[in-house]
Amino acid sequence: MTPEKPRSAKRLIDWIWTVRDEVPVPDGLGADEALARVSPAFESDGYSVQPTGEGLAYANPSPAAQDTLATFEKGALRVEETATGRVLRYRLTSRFMLFCFLLPFVFIGFGQLTLAVGAYQKAQAEAKEKADGAKKDEKKKDEPVLTLHPIDKFLGAPAPEKPKDGEGGSRKRKPSATAAYVFSGIFAFLYLVGRFLEPWLVRRMFRRRLAGES
Repeated sequence: MTPEKPRSAKRLIDWIWTVRDEVPVPDGLGADEALARVSPAFESDGYSVQPTGEGLAYANPSPAAQDTLATFEKGALRVEETATGRVLRYRLTSRFMLFCFLLPFVFIGFGQLTLAVGAYQKAQAEAKEKADGAKKDEKKKDEPVLTLHPIDKFLGAPAPEKPKDGEGGSRKRKPSATAAYVFSGIFAFLYLVGRFLEPWLVRRMFRRRLAGES
């Protein structure tokens, strides 16, 4: 029973970037004719196709954006007999989906690292401010009292004000992980689109080609 756990974990990981599915072959359509109907999908530039028994394997490192199989740069198809008739079974892999699955975790890690560095820098700045504050208190004892000249006082001039602490200094921008979380959400969305919408489009394309539709 224990070997099933590693196999299940491996299959779950494989599911992240691999699509396995099957499409029924119309009655009366042989294996060779079924493959001949779907083969035009791999005739665009960049495809390399190899026959494999009752099927074929293809690879296309840089598919065109308008290609239905653009998300899946590698795949294998074969026609098999089942209890209900012939089916076209295929296995497609996509590095795009793998990257889109991993990148959200990478950006979340960057966001957490940014916050951790910001918290560390804030603690260091507060410790420095406390030390500087103690020194300022000692200096204030020796600071001369600002007074007006008798003539200025007679003319009604306002009393001089002491400069406020930190006045004129530049405000430091607080570290933010917002950008990292936004990118994480974008790639998570792209993964969901690639994992569920793209396989549906591929399945529809194979069904149409097997049915003789262009």
